[in-house]
Amino acid sequence: MPTQQKLERRLGGLSIGTFAVFIYLFAVIFNDYVKGVQENLFVDFDVKTITAGDYSVEFDIDEGQYAKFKNHYYK
Repeated sequence: MPTQQKLERRLGGLSIGTFAVFIYLFAVIFNDYVKGVQENLFVDFDVKTITAGDYSVEFDIDEGQYAKFKNHYYK
């Protein structure tokens, strides 16, 4: 049968372990919350800063293709 001192030591260890688990869970949940807020702020910033470049397409053509286009459509 455990003595009073052993029981107090076990209870202290259990209290410290429980406290550590709650701190860990709080840190994980808080970090997830901050990540979600930052993702929302990024989307909000992206929506507020829409430019024409977001809807344009750029592709490379050589001089021959441009000359053909110019001769055909700019007569």
